[in-house]
Amino acid sequence: MNRLLIGILDIINKLLALLIIISATVEGYRGDFAGSYFAAPAGLAQQVLWTVIGFIIGLALAGIFSGFIAAIVTIARELVALRELMAVRVWTNPPPPP
Repeated sequence: MNRLLIGILDIINKLLALLIIISATVEGYRGDFAGSYFAAPAGLAQQVLWTVIGFIIGLALAGIFSGFIAAIVTIARELVALRELMAVRVWTNPPPPP
């Protein structure tokens, strides 16, 4: 069950990262990325520039949010592996001190 939930969270994390990148790029392309703070791009060069800026901002935001979720997923996978290792490991008494 834990592996299934971790797998689902991992897939949702990847889709969230793609959604953030695509939405930031589209907002940069459309010119309403910054709301009312900046004017809409007037020419093709400005539109391309804002598209690239939107893409870079999208990558940064996706890296922050998805990186945090990926760290949680990695920790959960390591804990599951550690639990399985401890369940299989044969416990023996430590050697006596010299």
